[in-house]
Amino acid sequence: MNPPSMSAGSTTRTPDETPPKNPAPDLPADDTTAAKPPPRLYALDALRVVAALAVLAFHFTGIDKATTVNWGVNPRELFPWVFPFTKYGSYGVQLFFIISGFVICLSAWGRTPGQFVRARFLRLFPAYWFSVVVGILVYRLLPDGTRTSPTYSDTLMNLTMFQVPMKAQHVVGAYWTLWVELCFYLVFLVVLIKEINFQRVYIFCWSWLILSVMLQQGDAVPVLSTLAPALNTSLFVSGIAMYLIYRFGPDLKLWLLLGMSWLTMQSDLIEHGDRLRDDLDFDRSPYLALALVTSFYLIVLAVALHWLDGLQWRWLATAGALVYPLYLLHEELGWAMIRTLYGRLGAWPTLGVTVFLLLVLSWLVHRYIEQPSVRW
Repeated sequence: MNPPSMSAGSTTRTPDETPPKNPAPDLPADDTTAAKPPPRLYALDALRVVAALAVLAFHFTGIDKATTVNWGVNPRELFPWVFPFTKYGSYGVQLFFIISGFVICLSAWGRTPGQFVRARFLRLFPAYWFSVVVGILVYRLLPDGTRTSPTYSDTLMNLTMFQVPMKAQHVVGAYWTLWVELCFYLVFLVVLIKEINFQRVYIFCWSWLILSVMLQQGDAVPVLSTLAPALNTSLFVSGIAMYLIYRFGPDLKLWLLLGMSWLTMQSDLIEHGDRLRDDLDFDRSPYLALALVTSFYLIVLAVALHWLDGLQWRWLATAGALVYPLYLLHEELGWAMIRTLYGRLGAWPTLGVTVFLLLVLSWLVHRYIEQPSVRW
């Protein structure tokens, strides 16, 4: 299995033949369950950093309702120059889901179901458990005075990451995306029943995508709706399609799959944006949101077509390793820091100190919790 690497536009290998020696990189640096980790795609690390900072900026400066509790002032007034941009930062989650489809397909290639589950478990849970402990301490020791702390029962359920189906309160609001990711992993295990190959992944993508569309009828079995929501499914499938383009080169079948996933995504994204604007009074244009998410497609597609292979900034690997801890910790802990510091430092210094401290803590979690947990 050591043929020369294939360029993005090559037509000398069919999808079911032996894959290139160096498939798309992006395994976490601590993901050691594969026999020989592929080289890292630094462009995806950069995109993960952008997505995480966008979500962080949205939570701290882009919500003109919820964050009033923490700043005591509407962030629209505190940050008038950045608010028009950071109010769209929540769409960093959609970028995360596209990247996740790409990376999970990569990390599953050549693995058994057991190896895949072990790798995902080690990647997700050690830092997550730490963040649950931090979250509940913030609720107890630095309350915002407006919300009820999760019960001890809900906190224990959060440790399983199954709080959504069990209807338990999230310790940290951002955890809702982890349940979406976990469902994706469970669904993707279907592909690993037998040895993974192009045809199995391709059929899986179409089947999952079509199922998500059919479930829009409104009479779906609840568990199916949970495992195949149209918007999230189309984003994950898009990422998988772009990984297949990266690994095997583009062809008409993959362009059709990617095009269908984008069409499904745009329909649900516009509907979701209309609901946020009309029902919840969010000051965001659905069509600007669509343009933003479409730009994510184009950037990840540039990675898939090998146009960004020359990006070799090694510091991005370290930055990318901090993204998951930062995402887990930033919301409740960051807001507590803001409530504590704002009256003493002012808006911009508080924001800067908060982000700096969160980055330092994220590095400590990666260095002293994530990495040792893999060795253990």
